[in-house]
Amino acid sequence: MEEIATEADVAKATFFKHFPKKYELIEEIIKQRRDKVRAAATDEQVKKLSTKTQINHMMKILCQTIESDRALAVIALNEFICSGDLFKEEAPSIEIFYQTLERGKECGELRADVPTRVVARVLWSYYLESYIAWARNEQGQSLEAMLLEGVEVVFRGIEAGKHA
Repeated sequence: MEEIATEADVAKATFFKHFPKKYELIEEIIKQRRDKVRAAATDEQVKKLSTKTQINHMMKILCQTIESDRALAVIALNEFICSGDLFKEEAPSIEIFYQTLERGKECGELRADVPTRVVARVLWSYYLESYIAWARNEQGQSLEAMLLEGVEVVFRGIEAGKHA
């Protein structure tokens, strides 16, 4: 926490006044990341893109904050997992993915039989697992590359006219 305050060029007392507990800082980081994804999902220009491109765009936004500071991202991930928040409610990002997928289904980009809530959960679960693998540096590739590869695989199965 002291290193973060120093790096942010903020007095420690000021920093601790805003974030008295480490997890409060982590919650703020997660909230800002989610807000950026939500803003992208509701941006009228982004909505004009294909559903797959929209999902890729959201994944890239998630990666920007994560990959910009690996040490902080690993701490944030560990704190999030240890907090138990995974078990309290469905991740808000799932709803963002779901709404995007629903729009894609409505305009005929996705197969009519696709259960979009399930796909939204798959995308979020893949994001979380990829984040964990990236934090362990298992794959030796960027988080963005892992996520875009996963989106590609998912969309092979759900795009209209592309039955396996």
